[in-house]
Amino acid sequence: MSGIILCRSKYGASAKYAEWLSQETGFGVTDTKKADIKEVVKYDTVILGGGVYAGSVAGIAFLKKNIGALKGKKIYIYCCGVAPYSDEMMKLLKERNVSGELEGIPFFYYRGMWDMDDLNFADKAMCKLYVKMLEKKDPSEIKEWDRPLLEVNGKKGDWTDKKALEPLLELIRSKGE
Repeated sequence: MSGIILCRSKYGASAKYAEWLSQETGFGVTDTKKADIKEVVKYDTVILGGGVYAGSVAGIAFLKKNIGALKGKKIYIYCCGVAPYSDEMMKLLKERNVSGELEGIPFFYYRGMWDMDDLNFADKAMCKLYVKMLEKKDPSEIKEWDRPLLEVNGKKGDWTDKKALEPLLELIRSKGE
């Protein structure tokens, strides 16, 4: 079985998971911005991973643009975010990112990392405004995936967990035999 891990990691969590997947599978890792579909189609298995930014999975555009060329390949998608897993959040992420031709592709969510100091200027400004908006809301109206932003505001957090990859790795192994 041959494979490649395509990753778009803005602040490190998706890349961390990609490296762990690489260690377990032997697949190489390529940034989606540097990926060439002519090279990617040479592999049996394609894993795409990216951070969640405003509800979109970073790097998913590469898959959407090239899905036709990847017909018949084993494709898996993972994404990372600050929030803990919830069925409601996964439903929204799937609707936004893996609908249409991507529907049915196995899709996984992992907790990521957070460090306000690492954010670029635009992301930092947007997050600060969003947190201020959340702070004005009635606590009962705040979605569970927004709560961690209030909890880590001004702090660092790392919720990455190599063990979280087991269901994806099991699926890859079962399809590779």
